Amino acid sequence: MAQASTERVGGIDVPVTRLGKLFFPDDGITEGNLIQYYRSVAAAMIPYLRDRPLVMERYADGITGPGVVQKNVPTYFPAWVSRTEVPKQHGGALCQVVGDKPATLVYLANQGCIELHVFLSAVGALDRPDQLIFDLDPPGAAHFGEAPHRA
Repeated sequence: MAQASTERVGGIDVPVTRLGKLFFPDDGITEGNLIQYYRSVAAAMIPYLRDRPLVMERYADGITGPGVVQKNVPTYFPAWVSRTEVPKQHGGALCQVVGDKPATLVYLANQGCIELHVFLSAVGALDRPDQLIFDLDPPGAAHFGEAPHRA
Protein backbone atom coordinates (compact mmCIF):
# COMPACT_ATOMS: atom_id res chain seq x y z
CA MET A 1 0.00 0.00 0.00
CA ALA A 2 1.20 3.53 -0.77
CA GLN A 3 2.58 5.57 2.10
CA ALA A 4 0.00 8.14 3.14
CA SER A 5 0.53 11.59 4.56
CA THR A 6 -1.49 14.77 4.77
CA GLU A 7 -1.16 18.30 3.48
CA ARG A 8 -2.81 21.18 5.30
CA VAL A 9 -4.74 23.19 2.70
CA GLY A 10 -6.97 26.07 3.76
CA GLY A 11 -7.35 24.63 7.25
CA ILE A 12 -8.22 21.14 5.97
CA ASP A 13 -5.98 18.09 6.32
CA VAL A 14 -5.97 16.50 2.86
CA PRO A 15 -4.75 12.90 2.62
CA VAL A 16 -2.13 12.40 -0.10
CA THR A 17 -0.40 9.25 -1.34
CA ARG A 18 1.94 8.14 -4.12
CA LEU A 19 3.54 11.56 -4.50
CA GLY A 20 6.41 10.09 -6.54
CA LYS A 21 4.18 8.23 -9.01
CA LEU A 22 4.82 9.39 -12.58
CA PHE A 23 1.71 10.96 -14.11
CA PHE A 24 3.40 12.43 -17.19
CA PRO A 25 6.36 10.06 -17.77
CA ASP A 26 7.76 11.88 -20.82
CA ASP A 27 8.14 15.06 -18.76
CA GLY A 28 8.99 13.49 -15.38
CA ILE A 29 5.90 15.04 -13.77
CA THR A 30 4.71 13.16 -10.69
CA GLU A 31 1.44 13.03 -8.82
CA GLY A 32 3.08 15.25 -6.19
CA ASN A 33 3.93 17.80 -8.91
CA LEU A 34 0.29 17.76 -10.08
CA ILE A 35 -0.92 18.27 -6.52
CA GLN A 36 1.43 21.24 -6.05
CA TYR A 37 0.37 22.69 -9.42
CA TYR A 38 -3.34 22.51 -8.54
CA ARG A 39 -2.51 24.03 -5.16
CA SER A 40 -0.57 26.89 -6.80
CA VAL A 41 -3.34 27.77 -9.28
CA ALA A 42 -6.27 27.24 -6.90
CA ALA A 43 -6.84 30.95 -6.21
CA ALA A 44 -7.12 31.66 -9.94
CA MET A 45 -9.10 28.50 -10.71
CA ILE A 46 -11.71 28.45 -7.91
CA PRO A 47 -13.73 31.45 -9.23
CA TYR A 48 -14.37 29.47 -12.43
CA LEU A 49 -15.34 26.29 -10.56
CA ARG A 50 -17.26 27.66 -7.57
CA ASP A 51 -20.96 26.77 -7.58
CA ARG A 52 -20.55 24.50 -10.61
CA PRO A 53 -20.68 20.71 -10.73
CA LEU A 54 -17.55 18.99 -12.03
CA VAL A 55 -16.98 15.92 -14.16
CA MET A 56 -13.72 14.22 -13.21
CA GLU A 57 -11.43 12.64 -15.79
CA ARG A 58 -9.28 10.31 -13.72
CA TYR A 59 -6.03 8.58 -14.66
CA ALA A 60 -4.96 6.35 -11.76
CA ASP A 61 -1.84 5.23 -13.64
CA GLY A 62 -0.98 8.59 -15.16
CA ILE A 63 -1.79 10.11 -18.52
CA THR A 64 -0.46 7.13 -20.51
CA GLY A 65 -2.74 4.67 -18.69
CA PRO A 66 -6.46 4.15 -19.13
CA GLY A 67 -8.67 6.99 -18.00
CA VAL A 68 -12.20 7.04 -16.71
CA VAL A 69 -14.77 9.83 -16.84
CA GLN A 70 -16.57 9.96 -13.52
CA LYS A 71 -19.56 12.10 -12.66
CA ASN A 72 -20.82 10.61 -9.39
CA VAL A 73 -18.89 11.30 -6.17
CA PRO A 74 -17.49 8.04 -4.76
CA THR A 75 -18.73 7.18 -1.27
CA TYR A 76 -15.18 7.33 0.12
CA PHE A 77 -14.65 11.03 -0.71
CA PRO A 78 -14.36 13.02 2.54
CA ALA A 79 -17.39 14.91 3.82
CA TRP A 80 -15.64 18.29 3.37
CA VAL A 81 -15.67 17.83 -0.44
CA SER A 82 -18.71 19.88 -1.53
CA ARG A 83 -21.34 18.12 -3.58
CA THR A 84 -24.52 18.92 -5.44
CA GLU A 85 -27.36 16.86 -6.87
CA VAL A 86 -27.65 17.01 -10.65
CA PRO A 87 -30.92 15.68 -12.09
CA LYS A 88 -30.63 13.09 -14.85
CA GLN A 89 -32.67 13.59 -18.00
CA HIS A 90 -34.81 10.49 -17.50
CA GLY A 91 -35.17 10.59 -13.72
CA GLY A 92 -32.90 10.18 -10.76
CA ALA A 93 -29.89 12.31 -9.97
CA LEU A 94 -26.13 12.24 -9.73
CA CYS A 95 -24.19 13.56 -6.77
CA GLN A 96 -21.33 15.59 -8.27
CA VAL A 97 -18.29 17.41 -6.87
CA VAL A 98 -18.29 21.19 -6.61
CA GLY A 99 -14.76 22.63 -6.78
CA ASP A 100 -15.19 25.41 -4.26
CA LYS A 101 -11.98 25.24 -2.23
CA PRO A 102 -8.25 24.62 -2.75
CA ALA A 103 -8.37 21.49 -0.57
CA THR A 104 -10.81 19.94 -3.03
CA LEU A 105 -8.44 20.55 -5.94
CA VAL A 106 -5.56 18.95 -4.01
CA TYR A 107 -7.76 15.98 -3.10
CA LEU A 108 -8.89 15.52 -6.71
CA ALA A 109 -5.31 15.66 -7.99
CA ASN A 110 -4.43 12.94 -5.49
CA GLN A 111 -7.31 10.90 -6.91
CA GLY A 112 -5.72 11.05 -10.37
CA CYS A 113 -8.05 13.78 -11.67
CA ILE A 114 -5.88 15.25 -14.38
CA GLU A 115 -8.78 16.91 -16.18
CA LEU A 116 -11.73 18.67 -14.58
CA HIS A 117 -14.72 19.51 -16.75
CA VAL A 118 -16.89 22.27 -15.31
CA PHE A 119 -20.60 22.67 -15.99
CA LEU A 120 -21.60 25.66 -18.10
CA SER A 121 -24.32 26.45 -15.58
CA ALA A 122 -24.29 27.04 -11.85
CA VAL A 123 -25.88 25.11 -9.00
CA GLY A 124 -29.45 26.35 -8.63
CA ALA A 125 -29.72 27.16 -12.34
CA LEU A 126 -28.49 23.98 -14.03
CA ASP A 127 -30.99 24.42 -16.86
CA ARG A 128 -29.70 27.94 -17.64
CA PRO A 129 -26.09 27.93 -18.87
CA ASP A 130 -24.29 31.23 -18.39
CA GLN A 131 -21.01 30.32 -20.08
CA LEU A 132 -19.93 29.25 -23.54
CA ILE A 133 -16.73 27.36 -24.29
CA PHE A 134 -15.10 26.95 -27.67
CA ASP A 135 -12.97 23.80 -27.74
CA LEU A 136 -10.35 24.31 -30.44
CA ASP A 137 -8.37 21.11 -30.03
CA PRO A 138 -6.70 20.10 -33.27
CA PRO A 139 -7.36 16.53 -34.45
CA GLY A 140 -4.89 13.81 -33.47
CA ALA A 141 -1.33 14.96 -32.78
CA ALA A 142 -1.62 18.10 -34.92
CA HIS A 143 -0.31 21.45 -33.75
CA PHE A 144 -2.78 24.10 -32.53
CA GLY A 145 -2.32 26.12 -35.74
CA GLU A 146 -3.86 23.17 -37.58
CA ALA A 147 -7.11 23.30 -35.58
CA PRO A 148 -10.16 23.54 -37.85
CA HIS A 149 -11.15 27.14 -38.55
CA ARG A 150 -12.96 29.21 -41.14
CA ALA A 151 -11.60 32.35 -42.73
